[in-house]
Amino acid sequence: MDNADDGPAVPRIIPPVWELLWLGAQAGLTAQAGGRRRFPGQTFLAATVGAAALTLSVAALRRFGRVGTTMKPHHPDDATTLVTDGLYAYTRNPMYCAIMLVLLAHAIWQGRLRTLVALPGLVLTLQPQITAEEHALTRLFGADYEAYRARVPRWF
Repeated sequence: MDNADDGPAVPRIIPPVWELLWLGAQAGLTAQAGGRRRFPGQTFLAATVGAAALTLSVAALRRFGRVGTTMKPHHPDDATTLVTDGLYAYTRNPMYCAIMLVLLAHAIWQGRLRTLVALPGLVLTLQPQITAEEHALTRLFGADYEAYRARVPRWF
């Protein structure tokens, strides 16, 4: 994605790959700490957060599918519709929020506080992707996107 306003395109790792890398980091941190730590209600809590992540992800993807806009994170310039309703009325990035919830569910499952480092780590590693998407949406939808951005938070 070359654009005179943004400079040359910088290759980005797609968000699901970042998710897998951070899940691996969580597993490594758990192993380093001596393995999983169990606590009452752990399985239920991890499963509940994981189910919320799955529900959020499916709902967000279905909404994009219904309006026929791109779901490809490396091609935000292909967006044909600015989605601002449903989940998108509460967060501009429900798909990325779902990834965060997967990492949280995995941290709960591992039972190790140190695995929570993956959450801010994911936010930092997704920042170039989110910035590129925001620039593309600003170019495509102008004032409509800026108004949406002003009223809806990036995350939760």
